[in-house]
Amino acid sequence: MDILNLLERIEDIIEDASKFPLSSKVMIDKEEILEVINEIRLRLPDEINRASWVAKERQRILNEAQGEADELIQRMKDQQKHLIEESEISRQAKKYADQLIQEAEEKANEMKLGAYNYSDETLSKLQDKIIEINNIIEENRQVLKNID
Repeated sequence: MDILNLLERIEDIIEDASKFPLSSKVMIDKEEILEVINEIRLRLPDEINRASWVAKERQRILNEAQGEADELIQRMKDQQKHLIEESEISRQAKKYADQLIQEAEEKANEMKLGAYNYSDETLSKLQDKIIEINNIIEENRQVLKNID
């Protein structure tokens, strides 16, 4: 059972609880709520591990993109050197090789930017979920504190 399901379970317990007459207060089973909160605490490290995995995956993607970009740039430089060493078309070859290097660098930058954006979006979604879960927990704790 994931954290969101556990939080929904707390909501169900509160919604199904007996109400005090002429009041919005409810009577809930303390042990049942504490058990669900304990399960949430046990599962939170999984969410944190997922966030760590996303960060590592982001770094792996960035490293891979950088490696591909470096390899592509080196191939273009090698091609440029080879073309320069040739006969009369060396000026045209240099121009072409420079263009290839520029395109390779632009492609590498696009790949890096895409990897950064993907990682940032994934981390942002995860951060929003963690904030949402924390807010729900805080609200439920406040409800529990107000019962006494």
